Amino acid sequence: MALKVYNKQPRDSLDYDIDFSEWLSDDDSIQSIEVIVEDGIELVADVIEGQMVKLWIRGGTDGTTYKFTVLASTINRIKEVDFLMVVTDY
Repeated sequence: MALKVYNKQPRDSLDYDIDFSEWLSDDDSIQSIEVIVEDGIELVADVIEGQMVKLWIRGGTDGTTYKFTVLASTINRIKEVDFLMVVTDY
């Protein structure tokens, strides 16, 4: 799977959804998550919605790319997903 890349402006404060259903069985739901964020950008909130995770992200420095790692755990499974956030002031 290719690494997902999102773009945002430095003053944006937006939500981003990560769908884990591809890796989970129909009766699985995410019990907990761990989000690892590089310094310089802010994770405002994270919400678990069944097999989806919603991350609220703001800030960042123009011209900088930040890596996010999300570790989602169910009762029997753990799945790690990485994505990049490119901050560009258009």
